[in-house]
Amino acid sequence: MIAQIREQLYELFKSSEVHSIALSDPQPTNFIEYTWLWILESYGEFGLFLIFYLSMAFLYALGGLFFYFCDKFHWFQSRKIQIKKYPTSDDIKRCINNLVTNYILIVLPLGIISFPFSRILGMQHSLPLPPVWRFLFDMLLCLIGEDFFHYWMHRFFHTPWFYKNIHKEHHYYTAPFGFTASYAHPVEVVFLGLATFAPAFILRPHFITFYSWFILRQLDAVLTHSGYDIELFPFNLLPTYGGTAFHDYHHKEFTCNYGSRFTWLDKLLGTYKEKKSPTKSN
Repeated sequence: MIAQIREQLYELFKSSEVHSIALSDPQPTNFIEYTWLWILESYGEFGLFLIFYLSMAFLYALGGLFFYFCDKFHWFQSRKIQIKKYPTSDDIKRCINNLVTNYILIVLPLGIISFPFSRILGMQHSLPLPPVWRFLFDMLLCLIGEDFFHYWMHRFFHTPWFYKNIHKEHHYYTAPFGFTASYAHPVEVVFLGLATFAPAFILRPHFITFYSWFILRQLDAVLTHSGYDIELFPFNLLPTYGGTAFHDYHHKEFTCNYGSRFTWLDKLLGTYKEKKSPTKSN
């Protein structure tokens, strides 16, 4: 196993070299496949990974900034869950410092290490890309699977020792804001990251689905930590989706609502509590 991992890591960095696709390989049939193939030919598999990583970080920052502006300029205040509770400049600085550290020292290495396991499991970069229905179906299964694994991992982190020494850091903010989605102790980032990897490793989808899933997971986390229950976002169309109010209440009460986004497992196991709807403005 160690030899396989070492070989796949070597292949990852070797693949950063520009290479061409043989004529016998499947040819692109649409804009997305042409773009995917162009990136592979121009930058290799490692270059594609870096583009994904930077895109994930950029979209996380963009989502966090959007909700920062909601707080600063009082947008969507009728959807604000914890009324008149806004992060201070010190709160934001503390959060950003933690995020930068985690993204560079934890998230990036985890992404690189995951590559050999993905290749060993048979995941591919090559064409053809999955059809839309398969892409959406795999994404839905990842959402459901991650929610299941996250529930148990999260509940484990609420046992006395792990909460006191690890998970308490994430609960520093009882009124979370968008940037706090990945604010956590490094150990928690690793273990809850495993909950995100798990459904993808079980499904073994195409890499475009694998990468898209991680971006979606981060955006969903920003939304559920935003402090705003905005029903326009498409996640609310999913059955049993608890949304921001569901997770915001966990940050306020601590011992309930352990799922990432769905309420079904908390309701089934008696750990669900409902947050009152935000006060509507006149």
